[in-house]
Amino acid sequence: MTKRVACAWATLVLGIAGAASVVSSASADCLRRVYNRSNLVLVARQDGGPPATLLPGRSLPVRLSRPGQIDIAGYCGMPQAGGAPVTQRTFDYEAVLDRCFVRFGGDLFVPQLGRGFIGLQETAPFTVNNPRQGDIVLGPAAGASCPLPSPASVLSRRG
Repeated sequence: MTKRVACAWATLVLGIAGAASVVSSASADCLRRVYNRSNLVLVARQDGGPPATLLPGRSLPVRLSRPGQIDIAGYCGMPQAGGAPVTQRTFDYEAVLDRCFVRFGGDLFVPQLGRGFIGLQETAPFTVNNPRQGDIVLGPAAGASCPLPSPASVLSRRG
């Protein structure tokens, strides 16, 4: 075997090994956020993991590294055992190669117009993929009616 043939084989083997390493690391790793711009307290859970509480006016970083789900529930006050959420949604997200985004919309005309063009799946009161692809925002108007304390208890001077 000549030196030229050996170099060609070495280049071919290194090229295949390099391509295999690029293909194996094809998963995305995007840092996105869940924003709470409402007066509700949000509880977010990614892929069935531990819940994270998000107070009004705060945001929570979320790492999207593979396709999965984010469950979000909004409460009028601090969530307590047995309390029902005012709003609750589950969002599927995609994280492949250099693209991280929340999936919504129907599959009608996806190749021609893109997903979510025709409003077959509503995301209200949440806004998804804004300000960046993969972000989820609640607020400022969540449309939830939280009970106000009774005027008698607010004005009572008895403690």
